[in-house]
Amino acid sequence: MMTTTRKVTIPYQPRSLQSELHQELEAHRFSVIVIHRRFGKTYMLLNHIIKDALTTDKPNPRYAYIAPFFKQAKILAWDYLKRFCDGIPGRKFSESECAVTLPNGAVIRLFGADNPDALRGLYLDGVVLDEYAQINPKIYSSIIRPALSDRYGWCVFSGTPNGRNDFFEKLQQAKASDSWFWCILKASETGIVPDEELADARRTMTDEEYEREYECSFDSIIGKKIYPEFNIHIHVALRSIFPTEATTIYRGWDNTGLHPGITLSYLSPIGQWCIFQEFWFDDVGAAESAETVITWCNLSLPYGCKFVDYGDPAGQNRDGNKMSNRDYIAIQAQKMGQELFIEDGIQSWKVRRESVANKLRTLRNGQPALLVDPECTLVIEGFSGGFAYRGLANMPGHFVEEAIKNKYADIHDSLQYKATRMFTTGDVVGSLETSANHTYPDDDYAGYNVENVGRNLTTGY
Repeated sequence: MMTTTRKVTIPYQPRSLQSELHQELEAHRFSVIVIHRRFGKTYMLLNHIIKDALTTDKPNPRYAYIAPFFKQAKILAWDYLKRFCDGIPGRKFSESECAVTLPNGAVIRLFGADNPDALRGLYLDGVVLDEYAQINPKIYSSIIRPALSDRYGWCVFSGTPNGRNDFFEKLQQAKASDSWFWCILKASETGIVPDEELADARRTMTDEEYEREYECSFDSIIGKKIYPEFNIHIHVALRSIFPTEATTIYRGWDNTGLHPGITLSYLSPIGQWCIFQEFWFDDVGAAESAETVITWCNLSLPYGCKFVDYGDPAGQNRDGNKMSNRDYIAIQAQKMGQELFIEDGIQSWKVRRESVANKLRTLRNGQPALLVDPECTLVIEGFSGGFAYRGLANMPGHFVEEAIKNKYADIHDSLQYKATRMFTTGDVVGSLETSANHTYPDDDYAGYNVENVGRNLTTGY
């Protein structure tokens, strides 16, 4: 039986930069591509899927394009997918499933991360997770990654940033791996968007919006920073501020869910609030996280340290069948030979925010009143914008005084609860300029007078 080969032309002509990306994506199983708006990313990625689906020798191949919402995937990609596949003889479209079946049995289907159950039980030969910054990372870790294992499928994480969330972490993973591909393509560097268009966009967008959408900044978020007073060049110590002698350790506990956040701090001899250790747990209960923190404190801190604990008042809530998280922590501590009492922080949002913001704005003996150890990355990234006000749907530029719930919120809640009890809003001993318009050298204070940021031998700063 003779078989005939027919040449199929897809109506897609990649730009030179897109062609280079296609080559890299074909050469790597896992890729992270951070790309500015109007690059033609959706065009490129759909055609990458189509080519692989047409040329693979695997039986019954399966591919997925996943957007944060199914409706979004349909709007962004369905018309494109039909247009690119329309000239393929024997192709079949399913409007209800937003899927195309190719003559070799390959199926390309659009999904939304808002319906993870639709993805369960599949095997995948290739997948694109588009606008990954808006997708729950559990979709990948618990569903997509296992679906790729059977047939050694590939995955592309793509989109523009939205703070230092899991998209940022995937980029760091790619940078650290010889087998992953990564790239960051900024509008100012690709030349795809005309200069006059970029200039007009800059005039009509906020700085954060422009930096995020066109310059791929992970320090710019869709939400609104809760602490614009924070300045990484002032409030982050140059080296470790881990306590070297016995002192009072103030522990903050956010234990109202399965993502406990705990922070440890102390007050230096001049009254600086030194935040030196953080813990964040994923899908872990109060007792288990408490055991980890108590054990770490026993093994790692100088002998003779005393502890004062503050937490979320909601941590005392319970139902008819369960103890409160506060009780779980207390019982676990007793099992370990300790009495641990968590005093309630203040729940009022304005008091919580101001209790921390006031320390960011003030000085102690001419030095910043708040210092963060450089190893406390979640605290720092939260201050930098990961801890943010939630935007109102369909109302760009409008926000509510409600934090986006993520790991940064868990960590910073623990900071706020103890700050409301440790400090008063009248604790003002100087003013600290942290204007967002003030710029500092990038090279670790190169050419900058470190005396202005309070470096001393006591705190290591």
